[in-house]
Amino acid sequence: MPAKKFARAKKSRKLRTADFCGDGEPFTEIEVRISIRVLNEDITRSRLAATIFPDPALEKHAVKASPNGKHGRDENGVFALCLSENFNGWEEMDEDYPRVAENFFDESKNERARAMNEYIQKSVDWTIALHRAGLAEARQTEAGESKASGTTFLM
Repeated sequence: MPAKKFARAKKSRKLRTADFCGDGEPFTEIEVRISIRVLNEDITRSRLAATIFPDPALEKHAVKASPNGKHGRDENGVFALCLSENFNGWEEMDEDYPRVAENFFDESKNERARAMNEYIQKSVDWTIALHRAGLAEARQTEAGESKASGTTFLM
């Protein structure tokens, strides 16, 4: 009977500031797109999408932190995710078209504008929290390495 081989668990490497794309800090882009469909003389659908393209070093963290698991790679292999509740990544904006301003006389238009602004804000806040967690891990890793080596860094 052949001897069983046991697979070793991979030790996950902790983040370092050198891993980030932005000069020692994470670099993430959020792309906001608005889609407005006009059929004949009427607007039949308006949608908003906020797609997050996290720093490649934060990809695993982003997958774990994603509240809905909507992430993947595009045809070019670029990783992205969204916080939309819809399966397709778009948030429906009912009739008319989305507006950023919230000072309409029509309260229903104000509510739709607020919903759009809240979705964008939610995506930005989530991204900033992801960056903070990544930076904290990188700084903690580097502080632990400097203590282990006995080296001190002056700031």
